[in-house]
Amino acid sequence: MLPFHAILPALNEMVPISSAFVGDEIVKCTSGNLFKTTFGGAPFAICAAGRSGFMAFSSDFKVTVKYLEAPVQVEVPALSNGISCKVIATTTSMTLTAVALLTGSTYFPTSTTRQLKTAEILKMEPSSCKCKSKPRPCVIFHGIGGTHELEDLQDTPKDVTRMGNINDNAPCCSEVKYAILNTLNSSWLDKSLQHKFCDRALRVSETSDKEKHVVKDTVVVTHSMAGLVLSLAIATGKCSLGKGTSWVAISTPMMGSMVSDFAHDYCDKKDHAFSPGKMLEFIGQCPLPASRRNIVYQNERHASKTINEAYVKAQKAYAKNVFAAMCSDNPNGVMSQYEAIMLFTARVVPHKSPQNDALVEFQSCAIGLDESKFGKNYRSKFYKPSLNHADTAFLTHDALWDDSQKPRKWFECLL
Repeated sequence: MLPFHAILPALNEMVPISSAFVGDEIVKCTSGNLFKTTFGGAPFAICAAGRSGFMAFSSDFKVTVKYLEAPVQVEVPALSNGISCKVIATTTSMTLTAVALLTGSTYFPTSTTRQLKTAEILKMEPSSCKCKSKPRPCVIFHGIGGTHELEDLQDTPKDVTRMGNINDNAPCCSEVKYAILNTLNSSWLDKSLQHKFCDRALRVSETSDKEKHVVKDTVVVTHSMAGLVLSLAIATGKCSLGKGTSWVAISTPMMGSMVSDFAHDYCDKKDHAFSPGKMLEFIGQCPLPASRRNIVYQNERHASKTINEAYVKAQKAYAKNVFAAMCSDNPNGVMSQYEAIMLFTARVVPHKSPQNDALVEFQSCAIGLDESKFGKNYRSKFYKPSLNHADTAFLTHDALWDDSQKPRKWFECLL
């Protein structure tokens, strides 16, 4: 969503600079009136061209602004029956530089000042990232929701509804393969499912040791419950991650999810105070399938001794093997078809913490990992974004402005 309220403050904060770069590419500004500012948390270079308008450059896009021939007349709405409206907007004082930009003036009061100061250069991140390591094959595992199974690894995730396509954001993947497995009727405790995860992970690299079940020179990406499955598979010796393998774990419910507990309670009731409707697509229909039934929160009343012990084993393997992780602390993600239902789910489910992605809490995803390493910028190896569970599955898109809402850019720049 465009943060209109931030436009005027951003213009007031403009500072003259001598030059600007997006990656290695210089920002061309023939007028010489070049400024820097911050808008929506992202740095921008602004090139003012008098009556011709101005252009704003960022790492991800360029905005061209033209001036109207005449001001737009806004009529004051007529109110009846003595109704009055409170003032919700106040006057904003503008700097002379901002006024010059807003009016299309060719005179900028900062021009002479700029010449007396040390030349300042704005360096912005490149619009796309290049691979920083040796390209390797990548295998992607989706979370709960798969109702069927394909023996062969797929080039796209078109056969599953719980994972988006990241082929265009994978410069470090020599190839991208998607494992399509029945993760609805099989739970993370299922030994057969664990073996299938190991089998698929072992397939993509020629250097993997299939006899000793050691995955080598592979990027393994897991979303949601897939991380639990792989953790327990490693913990119980079904396979291991060897030299050259990087595990990227996303939104992993390593302590379970209160969504499952909520679903248990909902299904146990004969009379329901409300119908969650579309929310059932994410929490599960009654009776609950095995996957949702066994992903209950650790040490809560629905968790058996067997489940609690399995969590402890899985958490140790998770902490020891994860290379990078994305764990969200805010369900208010990017604007999409999933946004409303995710916010509703986050509100209805009795999560243990308000820091969650609607389905998985940050503390559940980050358990065993060093929380001090998590950052809100997509450049962080351990990313703590403001995204919902659908966003982190790459089912939506990156935000234009907010660096804490760029899951695709995070994966693209990670390796």
